[in-house]
Amino acid sequence: MRGIVVWALLTVAVVLVVIGGAVLLFVPATFGWTAYSPLSSSTFSGMYPLTEERAIGATCAIVGLLIGAGLVGWGIGRRSASRPGQDDEQP
Repeated sequence: MRGIVVWALLTVAVVLVVIGGAVLLFVPATFGWTAYSPLSSSTFSGMYPLTEERAIGATCAIVGLLIGAGLVGWGIGRRSASRPGQDDEQP
């Protein structure tokens, strides 16, 4: 049963990273840059280039990476715990 949960979590992590990365790469930007400055008295009010869609994509990718890192840490800890006393056998 534990193996199924690990593989399910690993699958979810990979899917989240792939979907998050795809959203970050392929969502069109709603802002842009032009070299032409129109003749007006308005000033630049500033912008935040991270759109809502890109923030969601980044969040999905980060959550997927955190799940993957947790699984790697769990696997390393489980592997080292399955070899008790290996360091204690030195004469």
